[in-house]
Amino acid sequence: MVSRMSEVRYPMKMVSQRTGLSAHVLRVWERRYEAVTPDRTGSNRRLYSEEEVRRLELMANLTRAGHSIGQIAQQSTEVLEEMAKELPPSTGETDQPISDESSSISDESSSVGGYLEQAWKAVRGLDGAALERVLDQVTQEIGGSAMIEKVIVPLVVDIGERWDAGEISVAQERVASTVIQEVLLIAGRPHSETRGAPNLVVATPAGQLHELGASLVVCTARRRGWQVTYLGASIPAEEIAHTASVKNSSAVALSIVYPSDDASLGEELIRLRRLLPKDCDILAGGRAAGGYQPAL
Repeated sequence: MVSRMSEVRYPMKMVSQRTGLSAHVLRVWERRYEAVTPDRTGSNRRLYSEEEVRRLELMANLTRAGHSIGQIAQQSTEVLEEMAKELPPSTGETDQPISDESSSISDESSSVGGYLEQAWKAVRGLDGAALERVLDQVTQEIGGSAMIEKVIVPLVVDIGERWDAGEISVAQERVASTVIQEVLLIAGRPHSETRGAPNLVVATPAGQLHELGASLVVCTARRRGWQVTYLGASIPAEEIAHTASVKNSSAVALSIVYPSDDASLGEELIRLRRLLPKDCDILAGGRAAGGYQPAL
């Protein structure tokens, strides 16, 4: 547990600037590894103490030097300090003060941040056309791959977290999801058929209704040369297994987002494994996938 050494609290943007860690990485380190436990405002925005920022700086330097975040996340700040002393100069910490929000950053980072703000304005306003225009502009400026990695992925993560926290409505989530899915499916269209490429079946299992994670997998796999069969949301194990058999698929990719404690889904995953050909792997991901680790 991190002790509160100061009343000063820093917002995520300032922490990201100081540590060099993206907002997405900061969320993952908090949620998956419990590396820090920032306070929350009334609107559920994160505020980090000075010691938490220091811990994140140390962990950022150590992971850049090759340490696994899973191995160091639960170490005390004192232990992290000692480990950092053993780093070579090139990977050691830098005496970098917290930047003011108006401090200069790279042109690309600045433009991406601006696009993310525009995207959220469109989401809040239920303006699907505006969101689509923003994503088109990003693609023209930095390319499709960078658009997916730097804008859509953090946007999808934020949408999921804010929806779960009740900060956005079902309508706002659905408008944003529909636009993002369309953009991803277009971005993932293969330029040419790759003969002999392995086949991947993508779906969300029965009871799982959120498709954005699955759409990201479809887009990424197609851009990497896979043949992809996309079944959509809430597909029974029998249908997934039948499709994988017909397509002679190398793997089935499942997006599991919410909830993380559906007892029937664990049984569904076990049934799917029994129905699939033995040489067909199951790839499971999504913010709720960890809740089904025993079944997986």
